[in-house]
This record gives sequence, C-alpha cells and structure tokens, in this order.
Amino acid sequence: MTETTHTHRLATLLFASLVSSTIFGSACLAAPEEAKGTKEPQAVPLTMEEIKTKRKEARETLMLPSLEGVRGIAYRVIGYRNFEPLEKQLAAKLQQLDVPLFPASQLKEGDKPIDAIVQVSYYKTGNNTIAEMTVTQWASLLRSPKTKVRAVTYHDKLFLPGNRPEQALNELSDQFVIDFLKANQKAPEKGPQKASAEASGKSPKQK
Repeated sequence: MTETTHTHRLATLLFASLVSSTIFGSACLAAPEEAKGTKEPQAVPLTMEEIKTKRKEARETLMLPSLEGVRGIAYRVIGYRNFEPLEKQLAAKLQQLDVPLFPASQLKEGDKPIDAIVQVSYYKTGNNTIAEMTVTQWASLLRSPKTKVRAVTYHDKLFLPGNRPEQALNELSDQFVIDFLKANQKAPEKGPQKASAEASGKSPKQK
C-alpha cells in the first residue's frame, strides 16, 4: 500500500467520523424556543452489530497493512495472575502463522528478526472479563521517515460477561490469525501448463 493511499484512507475515516459527529450534534441541538420545556434528546448507543462493523472496518483499513511481511513475533500475556496457561494457549494459536515465535520474557540478543510484539492484556472488572490485544512494532513517521518509534499498529478489545479469560484470548487470537494470514496471503502458484503457455505467449487451451 502506498503512503498516499494509506493517508487517503485514514483521512476518509477521520472525515466520516467528523461528519457523523457533526450530524449527530446538529440533530441534538434545537432553537431555544423549540427546546424550551422539552427534554434533551438522549444519545442512542451503538448495537453490538454496529460495533463489530466499525471494528472490522478499522482493522481492515488501518491495521492489516502493518501485518504484511512480519518476520518474527514475540508474545506475552499480562494482567492475569495465572498467566502461564494463557500464554501457552496464545502460543498454540500463533503456531498457525509461518513465522518464528518467541516468548517475550525469554528474548535473547541475536534472536532471529522480531518485527512485532503481540500482547494480550486483562483488566480487573470483578465478575466480567475485559481483554485487549495489541501489536507493537517499530515504525517511522510519514513526515520524517528517518524517525523511528515504537507504535501500536494493531488493536482489538472485547468484553465478556463472567470470568472467561480463555474464551477472550481465543476470540482475540483467532481474529488476529485471520487478519495476519489475510495480510500475508500469497498468489497461488502457477501450474506447469500455465507457466509454459505464458512463456510462449499462448493461452493454456491454444495448440
């Protein structure tokens, strides 16, 4: 994806967000004489489907491109007392990706290239579960490509009623695997007949 295309998509999303806020704000405002003696309109919360749609759009437009070409992943789970089983569960999910994996706590100097740190964080919420996945990578600023910074390039978060840390990790990591594979999908290899035909300038059916 070119810098211009990425910037255009980001500007489009920001513009859409600004327009929605403006429209919503305008709809909630009324002339003083009209508003007198009436209750202010209440904001209508988004439905779960609307939230999922917005999350999907943000992932596919802004986050997936950053996953392309990742050569190695470090992973960790934080915020949960008994984190070791969850970290093993995360490692098992990430095994579906064709890149080297390293527990973040065991990184050593000289390890193979690690381009991304995948982290699942848990937050104390009583009887409910809130988990967040972030992917941190080294990145450069558009206005100054020589300036390198560590930035969150992928983010997902969910809420589950009840104490269900394993389910939260499953849902977050399953979606990440889908997105990673999509960002790194390869064109199907050409069969011998098609490759030979292209080399001769003929279609496979031509004789």
